[in-house]
Parts: sequence; structure tokens; C-alpha cells
Amino acid sequence: MRSTCEIIADLKDGKEVPYEELKMACLVQSGLLFLFQQEVEHLLNGGLSAEMTRQMNYSDPKTSSVEMGTPSWYWKAIKADPLKWLGPNWIPGTPGWERMHNAHLKIYEKVVNHSE
Repeated sequence: MRSTCEIIADLKDGKEVPYEELKMACLVQSGLLFLFQQEVEHLLNGGLSAEMTRQMNYSDPKTSSVEMGTPSWYWKAIKADPLKWLGPNWIPGTPGWERMHNAHLKIYEKVVNHSE
């Protein structure tokens, strides 16, 4: 499968993209949004957490940019095949996803039932 950035570039250029590629690119983007939320939280809290985040995610000038707000993990993710980046536990319909999804549902149900 093409990389996420190639799929997104075709969408932005108004080209047709196969449904499976579009679905996988959306899942990657959803994962990246979660990672960005976590990173922003660490950076805004400051202290050791922020310094570690800067060191880990912005130290490679080939794959990151502090000025552009681009961490290395983002660069690597958009350049990767979405199927490989996501892995089987995060692709709906796979046995790995079914296992993880069921585990998450059980945790959710316990939290909801406990708070009632």
C-alpha cells in the first residue's frame, strides 16, 4: 500500500483514492491526532516531561522540526505504509483488532458500571 502522505496528497489533488487506502489513511490520521494530543499535554505541562518529549521527538533534524511542530514519529508515520504503521491490532476486522476491541469494551463497561 502507498504511504499515508501519498494517499492524502492524492485526495488534496482531487484524485480518486481506493476505499481501502482511504480507510487506512483515516485510521493513521486518527492515531496521529491522539499522539499529538498527548504530546501537547506533555509540552504544556513543562518540566521533565516536556524536556523528555523534546529530546525524544525533535532531536533528529532529518525527520523533525521544532519550528514546524513536526515530531519524528509523525514524519515516520506519514511516510510509512498505513498497514505496517497501524499493525494488526489497530485495523478493524483483523483477529488482533477483535481481541483488543473486546478488551477495551470490557474495560469501558467496568468503568461505566462502577460509576453508576
